[in-house]
Amino acid sequence: MGFFKSIKLYNFRNFDKFSIDFSKNCNVFYGNNGSGKTNLLEAISLFSKGRGLRKDKISNFIKHDCEEFQINSEFCNSEIIYNLFSGSKIYNNKPKKIISVNNDKTKETLENIYNLLPFLFFVPDFERLFVSSPSNRRNFIDQFIFSYDSSYNKLINQYNKFIQERSNLLLNNKLDEIWLEQLEKKISEYGIKIYRSRANLLSSLIENLNIYLRSFNLNNVINVKLNDSFYEKHIDLNKFQAELKKNRTIDSYTGGSKIGPHKSDFIFFLNKDYLVSQLSTGQQKTLILLIYLSHCKFIIDVKKKQPILLLDEICSHLDDINRKILLTLVESFDLQIFMTGTNQNLFSFLSTNTNFCNIKIR
Repeated sequence: MGFFKSIKLYNFRNFDKFSIDFSKNCNVFYGNNGSGKTNLLEAISLFSKGRGLRKDKISNFIKHDCEEFQINSEFCNSEIIYNLFSGSKIYNNKPKKIISVNNDKTKETLENIYNLLPFLFFVPDFERLFVSSPSNRRNFIDQFIFSYDSSYNKLINQYNKFIQERSNLLLNNKLDEIWLEQLEKKISEYGIKIYRSRANLLSSLIENLNIYLRSFNLNNVINVKLNDSFYEKHIDLNKFQAELKKNRTIDSYTGGSKIGPHKSDFIFFLNKDYLVSQLSTGQQKTLILLIYLSHCKFIIDVKKKQPILLLDEICSHLDDINRKILLTLVESFDLQIFMTGTNQNLFSFLSTNTNFCNIKIR
């Protein structure tokens, strides 16, 4: 099991200097709004690829009137201690995030630590998963895939890059046929990989979710429908390329691409035909928590990874069944979990082994 032992912050968000030691199991940060609880979760998340929990600009991580931020942490895995560093440096007049492991910034070393740090995030916006936009559901599912496949983010970024390059050619009437065909081939290859990754994730997720529904005596069945007319045609590489070529004219007017996994939506149903989006807020929260429970089981049992959970403001809409599910998530797996809330009493259902820390406004 990998876990963070401690963290030290310098000029990060509202923190000037701050340090804290962690339990290798459950950690709860509580305090008033604006005290920095979410900022602390965000600092931990910056040891992953990308821009962290809230996907913010690097410049916004830096405390006001400071030039750069620094985060130091000790991470333990298989009795080996890694000294992790995340911070910012100015390149071409813009702050850029940098990461090192034991002062080593090589790509190979960073990839190794990314594989040891499969993060899984929860932010309050996810409570509206079933009623929010299709892009939010796509991002939610992509985050789950990225939690066990650190290369998936690159796949998504490359796909979007090829879509944009093709769009620029079409919008500027630069009809280089050879280059267009190469781009459309790449878009098709990457798009099919994304479709398949999402389908595989959802298959395992729904299977585990329905098992947990029965175990909690919630006598319902969840299924999910992919709302994507193009993918439902059982496309292959040649069909994908042919459809992209066919759509060049309309795409030259609208930009982007009319088809592809960036257009997909995922509609969740209860007992075949009742939209999950029509359930009460508390019932939707139940399913969200069960989704996290189901995914943790999948990552641990199938992918043989142990995710680190960052759960921000997780305690809203917690009735008895939701407390039981969250407690099961904490106690069923040997995982390090970080949670935030405004009051320690919100977490009274957790075991006495939980590490509580009162974060005060700085």
